[in-house]
Amino acid sequence: MLQTVLLAFYLLIPVIFAGVLHMMAVTWQWLPSLARPLHIRSFGQNKTWRGLILMPLFCMLGTLLLLPWDKWVPHSPYHHHPMLLAGLAAGLGYVLAELPNSFLKRRLGIPPGATSSRFTLAFTLLDQMDSGIGVALAYLAVLGLDRATFVALILGFPITALLVKQILYRAHLKDCAR
Repeated sequence: MLQTVLLAFYLLIPVIFAGVLHMMAVTWQWLPSLARPLHIRSFGQNKTWRGLILMPLFCMLGTLLLLPWDKWVPHSPYHHHPMLLAGLAAGLGYVLAELPNSFLKRRLGIPPGATSSRFTLAFTLLDQMDSGIGVALAYLAVLGLDRATFVALILGFPITALLVKQILYRAHLKDCAR
């Protein structure tokens, strides 16, 4: 059980790395020409081409951080699969899984970055879990994860995301509205 939880958190390292770099890109306005919304009416102003492009690329880079340590990680799925492909898939899973949530919120008239006053708990959970589900599904497809690691990724993602958001907030890379 502990080994499964540790493996799930190990697999989240590239996603954490990508999320931090993406917030740096947003805060410091890297590549402003890509900071255009994908489709304002469908997803709002916060879902941009920059995020869609950079998150998968940054996740690929994040997998390279694991290269020196991967040989010592028991049961690492990277032993038998291309790390860069897994990173690309995780980054795409992350950003694509956010889109249905954003679409639903826009249909319900909830502004980008805001929470619903009617379904606060449901949307708070969805906001924390959507990307984690996308990452877990991407890793499942590319790495062939076992069921326990898949579930540990989904359950561990919101905890990890909240901790990273606190660090980003304290480092002035994220404000309460993002």
